[in-house]
Amino acid sequence: RFTAERRAELHPLAWLPFGAGPRNCIGLRFALLQAKIVLAKLIKKFRIVPCQQTKVPIEFEETTVISPKGGVTVELQLREL
Repeated sequence: RFTAERRAELHPLAWLPFGAGPRNCIGLRFALLQAKIVLAKLIKKFRIVPCQQTKVPIEFEETTVISPKGGVTVELQLREL
């Protein structure tokens, strides 16, 4: 049942815990919308600038996703509106 040959025969969308398509998790779209609103408010209120701890050029590590080694340190400066 769990061999590599058997898994190759299965449809890729046969089992998804949160579904796929129009009937997927109802909270997904709401969470993405909230994240976009928070990001827009942050960008509107603050300016993102590099600080002394920011490594230039950024070195990346390749894991499941490509991400900067050790993270990216930035400074938030309040914008004058």
